[in-house]
Amino acid sequence: MSFSTLYNRALTAAALLALGAASACTDTASKVRADSLAAELAAATTQRDSLQTAAQSAAADKDRALNQVVEATKFADQVDAELRQVRTLTSKVSVKKSDESGKTEAADAKKDILDRLSQMRQRLAARQAQVKAMMDTMVAMRADSGATATLMADLQTRLSNREKEIASFQEEVKLLKTQNAVLVAEKAVLTDTVKAMDVRENKVYYVVGTKRQLLADGIVTEEGGSRGLLIVKLGKTLVPSRTFDDGRFTMGDRRQVLTIALPRADRPYHIVSRHDVALVDVAKKEKDGSFRGESIKITDPAKFWAASKYLIIAEK
Repeated sequence: MSFSTLYNRALTAAALLALGAASACTDTASKVRADSLAAELAAATTQRDSLQTAAQSAAADKDRALNQVVEATKFADQVDAELRQVRTLTSKVSVKKSDESGKTEAADAKKDILDRLSQMRQRLAARQAQVKAMMDTMVAMRADSGATATLMADLQTRLSNREKEIASFQEEVKLLKTQNAVLVAEKAVLTDTVKAMDVRENKVYYVVGTKRQLLADGIVTEEGGSRGLLIVKLGKTLVPSRTFDDGRFTMGDRRQVLTIALPRADRPYHIVSRHDVALVDVAKKEKDGSFRGESIKITDPAKFWAASKYLIIAEK
């Protein structure tokens, strides 16, 4: 096999490995990025749900506070009404009657006023505590509402950015799928090319026949020799023809064609082509290079077929 052939095959194999590695790296990077985006999106969604829950809770607290304001307003109206009733009682306290009934009536009116004022003070104290708690809650709610609004705005921005990234990533995935499809197609073509090159590089042809058959099929020709008695040439040598008809040969793969059968074990054969007879194992070898047996066994296929991919064996 020539250096250029080996070099081309090495380049083709390297291209296949590079394509496979590029496809694997691309798929791994895409998977890692997809997992990262999915995790960030899940975390952002969870935070958004938590903030929405907090906002709903704050809205409920706000409604309760408003209800308390309404109740406090109503209570203030009630206090005003009761104070007006107390003012009407003051006239009874200042009566100028000297009889016992007038004194009793004035004492009762005074006691009634004091009792009502005491009750109103107690109710006012309780309501003041409620209003103070309500105000503290409203202050906290305003602070929480501001923080929540800031978080919600930041979250919305993050979600919007993630949505854009996911859309961009989807486009990248589509592009990667297209590129992978092209790589797969190119890899298939390269694989077929390598297979075809491999088959072509290892394809060999062999033929075993009599001298007459080989001459008739145009596989060999005769060269040299001298004329004896001006009739025939003596000492002619069989040599391979310059061109061959592949159909006259048996085709095989040199990695598999290790044994070639000989038609007749009782007849001597010799190799006409340039193949080295020392690289075959037979039942019997002669000093002139001929051999006998039922078959020949190729001991070193690489060296044996390096001489030529056409093996010609002739019966002597």
